[in-house]
Amino acid sequence: MVDLIYGRGITDLLREMPFYISIFKKMTAYKLFHIKQPMYGSVDVNNVCNLHCTHCYWWLNRKEERDITVEDWRKIIKEKFNKQHIFVTTLVGGEPTLRSDIIELFCKEMPKRICVVTNATFPLKRYDGLYFYWVSMDGTEEVHDRIRGKGSYAKTRKNILDYISGPDRNGKPAWKDIWITMTINSQNYMTVEDLAEEWRGKINKIGFQFHTPFAKGDPLMLPFGELRNSVVDKLIALKKKYPNYIVNPISQMSLMKGNWGGVGTTPVDCPSWAILSLDHMGRVKQPCCIGSADPKSMKPICEECGLGCYSILVAQGIRGN
Repeated sequence: MVDLIYGRGITDLLREMPFYISIFKKMTAYKLFHIKQPMYGSVDVNNVCNLHCTHCYWWLNRKEERDITVEDWRKIIKEKFNKQHIFVTTLVGGEPTLRSDIIELFCKEMPKRICVVTNATFPLKRYDGLYFYWVSMDGTEEVHDRIRGKGSYAKTRKNILDYISGPDRNGKPAWKDIWITMTINSQNYMTVEDLAEEWRGKINKIGFQFHTPFAKGDPLMLPFGELRNSVVDKLIALKKKYPNYIVNPISQMSLMKGNWGGVGTTPVDCPSWAILSLDHMGRVKQPCCIGSADPKSMKPICEECGLGCYSILVAQGIRGN
């Protein structure tokens, strides 16, 4: 099957035409009447993770709370996602693969519209309705382990290779289910090219974004300036060299050289409204998918945002407030 748009073939595009029509209507309503309607989704399916990565936003606002049930999520999917014609939804956590029952539910209720972001330190399960796995990797092995813990890279690598060595899924080879995502920060920026080359030919695509700080002066933030510009230029060169492998469009990567998102902790150009973001209790997160439902929680610095999920919308002409 030929992949035409972000891993979707002709059959996929024809089947999903009602969703593309819905997105077009929502974009038109926003541009003409400033009506904001979410088009995509992001869900924290659980409140636990087996790793404690040095750059992870999730731990900053975590509270000891129980996850809601599968039946609770079934109601939320019906009332908030399907009723609003949400297209692709990304499942995060915590570590979402620890709640395979919730992943299974989303894949059943929203078939081929579900992405799962995972550290892949656990074996990757084959879900019939899965769109693809976003596997988080933070550079080559030494750097990755420095950020995520000793031995984590080897576990992730083994689980990816085990998955792609398996049989086809829904008529597609298993390697097409695996996309890698790398969050670039001050500890790993020098490995972007090596990571891309290491996995080329083994997995489907690789995407890049930059670390978003929650406090000014965060040492993990790669500051705007000459060094960051050089990293972006390397990514653009990779895109030109491997246009079907690097998922980020050049227009999006170019935005990452400076502030595209907002002022302080307030979204301005960032279309945070376009992604319905819920936490593990089904509550709406603010100001975006890495925020929190608690108004007193720490907030991301929008003017230093490096998130890919919103900047790609800006690059496509979908803007914020």
